[in-house]
Amino acid sequence: MKNKSIPKPRLEPKDGIPKPSFIPSGDTNIVFSFASLEWTDYFSLNGTCNNWSFDLFNMLKDISTKSKIDLIQGKYQKYRVHTHEKANPPSPLPSGIALKDCYQIRISQSKGGIHGVFVENVFYVIWLDPLHNMYPDDRFGGLREIKPPNTCCRDREEMISKLKRENTELKKQNEYWESEIQKL
Repeated sequence: MKNKSIPKPRLEPKDGIPKPSFIPSGDTNIVFSFASLEWTDYFSLNGTCNNWSFDLFNMLKDISTKSKIDLIQGKYQKYRVHTHEKANPPSPLPSGIALKDCYQIRISQSKGGIHGVFVENVFYVIWLDPLHNMYPDDRFGGLREIKPPNTCCRDREEMISKLKRENTELKKQNEYWESEIQKL
């Protein structure tokens, strides 16, 4: 595997206070920000298959090597980048965001996509859409509300609770048998 370097921080004075910022490789390459990410009843990670996040990060990595112009002009059909001017989102957009300014970048045909806005070469991800809820289609199950996810450790927590109950019961049995032995 070829080692890639992380950009070095540079200090840019802002309001007289130097703040670190990073220069992405190639000033025109797309950079992703999750500062605007929202979880709603229709846009979340719940309901994803085991490989969804893997495919998402591969897509993010690949697109990070592309320019905004090439991407929105359709040079990379694989990602089917388009605006949402005719969409009817099931969740309200964040304040100050107009539907006409939103884009979708597809992860793959069957894995939905991400929705957000560009500010220069930065794509601000607003929603993750594994269930195709921006454009519900019967082929993908139609519009589906997403239930809040359970903790990823739920199975382990249930096992710990079960073992604690068993331990308590065994301690009671042990006390009983110890008292019976004392009677002898």
